[in-house]
Amino acid sequence: MDSTEFNYLNLEFIFMGDKPEVAQLVRTALADRRLLGFIGGAVERENSTQVTAEVATVSEARDAVLYRIDAKGKLREGSRVTKLVHELKNSTGASYVLVDGDEIDGPTPDDEVLGDFGSTNELLHGPKLKGSELVLAAGFADNEITVWDSASGLMAMLKEPVYAPNISRSNRPFLSLTRMGNVISASIEAKGSRRDIFSSSLGIVLDLERTPILEPVAGSPAALRLEELESLLYGYGEEDTELLEKLISDPAARAEAQQLLAHSADLKDLKRLLSLFGFDPRSVDYLTGRPLPEDRRVLATGNPIKTLRAALAEQEREAKGIERLLYRHSWNPKALIGSGIAVLASGLVAHQVLARSQKFEWLPKSARQVLMAAWYADGAFYLGKGIIDALKAKRSN
Repeated sequence: MDSTEFNYLNLEFIFMGDKPEVAQLVRTALADRRLLGFIGGAVERENSTQVTAEVATVSEARDAVLYRIDAKGKLREGSRVTKLVHELKNSTGASYVLVDGDEIDGPTPDDEVLGDFGSTNELLHGPKLKGSELVLAAGFADNEITVWDSASGLMAMLKEPVYAPNISRSNRPFLSLTRMGNVISASIEAKGSRRDIFSSSLGIVLDLERTPILEPVAGSPAALRLEELESLLYGYGEEDTELLEKLISDPAARAEAQQLLAHSADLKDLKRLLSLFGFDPRSVDYLTGRPLPEDRRVLATGNPIKTLRAALAEQEREAKGIERLLYRHSWNPKALIGSGIAVLASGLVAHQVLARSQKFEWLPKSARQVLMAAWYADGAFYLGKGIIDALKAKRSN
């Protein structure tokens, strides 16, 4: 049996209360009816537990006919969706069964009834990612961001998720990895154009407990249709292909990434896929329980003063070369005194050049005065701070 109107439905079985064992109950109920498709693990919410399955249908009709597999792997017509879903609801004892997001027997339960999803772990990683940027992206909400450096760029574990569009274009591309229960979601945030309000992203979802409802005989019509269903669920469109070309320049690596994206992957495949995009595959290990490096540091955000102080401290850490002259607050007393004297001396030279050189006649006198006042103030401040810090250190000894 074949059909050119092949499609699928998303079925969500929702049980009130904490019932992680219902995943096997639903799996058995679907397998007993010889359905073609995939089923995930139990997802725990505050007040409920849900199990999601994608089942293949013969047509795209509203009350479509479901595929059924016989013992030899041939495809048969099964029951209509409405009839079968009612049977499944009764046999499993589910409180609700949603078909493509809608409850079949009444109003769809809202989040207030079902409760919030469980805690979510999030890891961000990128070669251009900066701790100061993450602090500013977190805003003035209470958060803790644990960061450490890797060979492929900064990694960060967040207590509370950060809204990706808040992270500036200069930090892209970066990887966002989240885990909620048995589901890992990866989003690669591309750099995009300056004209784009929101940059493009490539999403990957991996359910660690997701399996076929039944394993058809290899090479059978059911096995081929199951492969088609997998491609339909995990396939990518023209926009994704264009984004891949921007993210991966090597044709061979891009072809391998396309192949991995087109099929559901295990953890090994996900790590390989991320490495093709230039990210450290150990990021997946950290998300799934690998101990964090000892040289990690924690950045805390909260009120404006707390957030800005953390951002400035990270900017000082990230500064390189001459930029470090802008961040001297944590220098030792001798370095502060030396830098203060150097700034004052260079200020005297600059003052003479501005006053005598005809090249700077276009600059108004008031602007020159403001510039030099700031220059001298900077040198005097750090010279004074260095002297005070040196006296404090001498007294403490």
